[in-house]
Amino acid sequence: MTYNKFFKKAPIVSLKGQPIILFDGQHSSLLAALESKKVHVFSECRNGFCGACKTTVISGEVSYITEPLAELKSNECLPCCCVPNGDLNLKLSTEGVQVVAKRQYATASDTHKQTTALTQQLQSNPKLVHES
Repeated sequence: MTYNKFFKKAPIVSLKGQPIILFDGQHSSLLAALESKKVHVFSECRNGFCGACKTTVISGEVSYITEPLAELKSNECLPCCCVPNGDLNLKLSTEGVQVVAKRQYATASDTHKQTTALTQQLQSNPKLVHES
């Protein structure tokens, strides 16, 4: 049985290639998600001026929640009224933003060494093992 049809990977939003946000649906729009991470996006959307938050899309695609009022080029989006369709890379500054650290994946050999070391620690210190 495959689980791919049940689970969809949350899109990763990057700024100039640096992962910033795992867009997991907790925010109503891309702009709200960016603002929650202290990404500086000039916007006047809430003051009635559409188009101020226009952002260049380096790669990826968005879906619009509401139809944008501003005219957009094919490589632009309005974060105030869209959500990412998949992984998205935007041309915005990462200044002052905490970027997601790149995770280094262990090799099978490293995993075996870590498991062996943990097993030895547990065997040498029975107080670490809790009985249910």
